[in-house]
Amino acid sequence: MNLYEVDFSSNAHTPNPCTDAFANHKSTEFEVPIRHPELCFVDGSVAILCGRQYFLVHLSLLSLHSTILKRMVEAAFKDDTSQRIEGRPALVLPHMPGEMYIFLKAIYGLIKQTDVTPFPIASALLRLATIYEAATVRSEIIGLFQATWTMSLPQWEIREKNATDTDGVYSPRDSMAHPIAVVDLARQTNVPELLPSAFYDLSRYLPSQLSAGYTDQDTGVVHYLSQEDLFRVFRGKEQAARYFSTFIVKELEGRVASEWCHNRAELQPARKRRCQVAYEAVTYALIRDVNGLVLNRNSDPLYAISDSLLMQTRDDLPGLDNRATVRACEACRLEYAAVVEAAREEFWRRLPEWFELEVPNWG
Repeated sequence: MNLYEVDFSSNAHTPNPCTDAFANHKSTEFEVPIRHPELCFVDGSVAILCGRQYFLVHLSLLSLHSTILKRMVEAAFKDDTSQRIEGRPALVLPHMPGEMYIFLKAIYGLIKQTDVTPFPIASALLRLATIYEAATVRSEIIGLFQATWTMSLPQWEIREKNATDTDGVYSPRDSMAHPIAVVDLARQTNVPELLPSAFYDLSRYLPSQLSAGYTDQDTGVVHYLSQEDLFRVFRGKEQAARYFSTFIVKELEGRVASEWCHNRAELQPARKRRCQVAYEAVTYALIRDVNGLVLNRNSDPLYAISDSLLMQTRDDLPGLDNRATVRACEACRLEYAAVVEAAREEFWRRLPEWFELEVPNWG
């Protein structure tokens, strides 16, 4: 069975799959169950029924990964009135067959990372691993999410680079889940380490976009942030903008040349001030936010701080109004590069504080 073909639409209508998984489960007593074509082992000791489809699996492996499933199966073995399928005690669970399929595949170690790259598949797996306290599976899938919604600034840079095309245009939604969906998932499954990067991603949206939510293209369902989280995004966005404006005032406005500036010995005043003029041009460009608007990176202070250095080092891009008519010397650029790196690291460390999140070992 192809994982891309399984149905995960039930998640879109469940308020909290991890706390309400068994709340409104309808009985399948009068339905004829269908054997799953792949995950039905001849020597399986227990049946798991989801909807009209059942799986025959091994109690020993379920018990190894989930004490909750172990207790449920043991109770079914002791209950003579419990439902039986092919002579095995059956657990009737309130999940879509596709969700249970990937969960069982993960338990059996038959799943590849590429199989769970699509967000609906990965989120369903994390929800089930959380519901049944399957620690190993949960840890592995959280690690997969953290490659995109990371706690590390260097890993964030890789993520951003992967979402930027050859023309320098940033298009994250082509390859990543919407951050509102990630916040919702992290809240449901208690994975706070995914939240700061998701909140920062959201802070780059316009207030009107945040308030409107986002529409799942597969289900047509509109997802919204809670009012509490929406205000967190607004407050964090304001804090990040304040940090950026302070950076411009403190590190760029009136910046003097380095002690080792190559232009210090120049006799002509214009040449002597060459590096200062270069940073005045950078300051003006940042205030205008030229590159942010053209490259779809406006309202992104972390990028803008980095871009203030790149303006002085990269080649001019065709068609963009970012031409560095004057470049600072190498000594001044190296000194400023250290300032930029320190500022970006501090910015990253303060994300949980700005968005009012508690995340152990952040950064």
